Amino acid sequence: MPIKTARIKPALSAVTPYSLAQVKAWSPFIERLLGRFPELEEASNWQDEYAEGRLYESVYKEVISSSDEIELKANLRNARNWQMGRIGIRDLSGLASVHEVMQVMSDLADALVTAALDWHYARFCQRYGVPIGKDSGLQQYLLVIGMGKLGGQELNFSSDIDLIFTYPEGGETLISDSTKAIRPLSNDQFFVRLGQALNKSLVEMTGEGFVYRVDMRLRPFGDAGSLAITFAGLEHYYELHGRAWERYALVKGRVMAGPEEDALKLFTILRPFVYRRYVDFTAIDALRELKQMIAAQVKKKGVRDNIKLGQGGIREVEFIAQSFQLVHGGRHPSLQSRSLLTTLSALRALNFMPESDQLALRDAYLFLRRAENRLQEWNDQQTHVLPEAPHQQLMLANSMGFAEYEAFLAALNSHRKCVQSQFNKVFSEAESGLEQDVMSDFWVSDFEAREVLISAGITTDKADKFVASLTKFKQSRVIQTLGKEGVARLNSTMPLIMKEVLKPEYDEVSLERVLSVIEAIVKRSVYLVLLKENPKALTHLVELCNVSAWLTDTLVKYPALLDQLLDERSLFEPLQAAALEQEVFDLLLAEGEQGLDEELFMNGLRSWRHAQVFKVAAADVTGQVPVTQVSDYLTWIAEAVLKAAAEFAWRLTVQKSGLPGGMTQENQRNPFMVLGYGKLGGIELGYGSDLDVVFVYEGLSPSDQSINARGRATDNSIYFIRMGQKLISLLTTLMPTGVLYEVDTRLRPNGASGMMVVDFDGYQHYLQNKAWIWEHQAFVRVRAVTGDEQSVARFDAFKSAFLQQKREAEAVRLAVVEMR
Repeated sequence: MPIKTARIKPALSAVTPYSLAQVKAWSPFIERLLGRFPELEEASNWQDEYAEGRLYESVYKEVISSSDEIELKANLRNARNWQMGRIGIRDLSGLASVHEVMQVMSDLADALVTAALDWHYARFCQRYGVPIGKDSGLQQYLLVIGMGKLGGQELNFSSDIDLIFTYPEGGETLISDSTKAIRPLSNDQFFVRLGQALNKSLVEMTGEGFVYRVDMRLRPFGDAGSLAITFAGLEHYYELHGRAWERYALVKGRVMAGPEEDALKLFTILRPFVYRRYVDFTAIDALRELKQMIAAQVKKKGVRDNIKLGQGGIREVEFIAQSFQLVHGGRHPSLQSRSLLTTLSALRALNFMPESDQLALRDAYLFLRRAENRLQEWNDQQTHVLPEAPHQQLMLANSMGFAEYEAFLAALNSHRKCVQSQFNKVFSEAESGLEQDVMSDFWVSDFEAREVLISAGITTDKADKFVASLTKFKQSRVIQTLGKEGVARLNSTMPLIMKEVLKPEYDEVSLERVLSVIEAIVKRSVYLVLLKENPKALTHLVELCNVSAWLTDTLVKYPALLDQLLDERSLFEPLQAAALEQEVFDLLLAEGEQGLDEELFMNGLRSWRHAQVFKVAAADVTGQVPVTQVSDYLTWIAEAVLKAAAEFAWRLTVQKSGLPGGMTQENQRNPFMVLGYGKLGGIELGYGSDLDVVFVYEGLSPSDQSINARGRATDNSIYFIRMGQKLISLLTTLMPTGVLYEVDTRLRPNGASGMMVVDFDGYQHYLQNKAWIWEHQAFVRVRAVTGDEQSVARFDAFKSAFLQQKREAEAVRLAVVEMR
């Protein structure tokens, strides 16, 4: 059975009254089906939308019960035609939204393909034996990957289906006494034959027609490749031979048939090929070539009236969405959807697309997809070309809600112009002016024509300094050892950099700083492409390097921060406290994202913190936020980091040691508090501040014991000390992405000689009975930075009562004098 995926929820309501006579006029194909299946004349068979899963279940049962191959083929075709008649009536009657039609057509394909596969698989196992994995010793199954619109659950009315067949591992069949075979088959032979049998059941034309036209050319090596391939073979192919268009195609890939656990394993393998970890600007050149190919095709004769391949057609909408997915999907999981409409919404939410553009593209796409279905419902043909016959033109217009064909064309052309306009914006290359050409010659010629700089309006002295800096940079070992591709990308980017740095407001110091960043990123040329493709990012880079040596050093140390230059709005508008906490929890602590992978969490949290501090600094040095607010933002970032790290440390501790003593699943909570002292408590952190903290836990007895899965007991006092140690490790361990903060815990009760983590009752007792006057003074600024609602409320109540206690002024004065 295939993985169950979320259904697309209808967004449009039916408003047109239904009429079977009207439906027959608009679709001769449906009229023929009504003659073949007279029960479809009864409104009870199509008036209501299917409940979720009902279509799949009924079709699967009908097909899987086939007694022989002849009956299988008949049942497949009858089920397909009956359901096509049903959804065609609902669509043409105005009862079904575009969403419903796409979903039902996809569900129908899932059910038919899966049932046919399972039917053949059971008989192949009886005939050849059960395929067993060589390494795992487990039974092997064929997975069917649906590509294109089928993968995105957006199948049109009369579509072919693009499939890829794969299975987990090689091996051979296990022959039993009931098996008819004498010798085992290799798994490759078994699954290739199984795939052939499945395809034959689907494509063969019989008296009842066909089920689907099946296209297998998207598999590795196309028609020359094996019909079925192992997971390892698939991974090897994409690593060595995978091309940009194959990444583009796999964005829509979905396992529509096969065990769920195998499907999850497969996409764990494929996801790094499709979605790169960082913003993938290396894909831009390949996508631009694909765009140019599409643009060239629409100029050919015969596609002007094609609503899929013509200008402003369905393919261009798909290109817009999938291009953003390939470039940015690795950093933004919300862009990893197979649904085009969901992706458009995510692009708007992430500020990659204005809301007006997103809504216009959505409306255009729905209009085009509805027109596509109406064209194909006419005679069950896979066509996207507008009809030439006047009668069919009128029927198409009427079915789309227009009285005249000309009115339909006007609406269609309006939507297509909108799509074409958006398509033209994607990866549009600015015309290369003379100034850039001159700079390119100047860079390639090793700065011989120094008058180029003089003509740009800078002094001879400044020109000499610029040439000296550029020469030193170009002759550095890093640049001299670049590969061919790196040199090409550097040569195409440096003229743009020089043009920007030559502006009057910048000097040789600005240039030196920018060159230090370029030298740090040049081996990872993806960042050169980022700067080349994003003029605003380049402008921000030079601007920030000019005003801050600290920001320059930060970029040299953590080049991934260049991604932050892409969005001007977020770069100079740091997040508020609540948004910071929400973002870090969504990114690093969402269920199922990464489990409890400690290394992944630490690197992810460090990268996130660097990005947030970088935004604050950028807004600070450019005057976008007042100096008085900088410490607020920096403190909020630290609070979000502490909350995320404390939660992760809690989950790790519970996983290893079980819940602390005195706590059950029913009353489970995280009682661990981080109390912020000093600048953290006073919301006065600077860029390089360390964190003064004290760890306490509330509501549990130190002597109660946790019991782990192995039955080992641990006192709560030790339990929370280990959690505190883990928290400090998460914050201070040196990773490739640096450290988060230096942490000082010496303000805890009894200082460095005291327990690292104390229970709240013990903390209160110490402050009330043993603490020095300076500890009372320090306590004035203390805040509970992390902790659940119950713990924080109890701390706040204690602090308020403690600070309001009456004290003898003279005794306090003498104590302060003695301390000083």
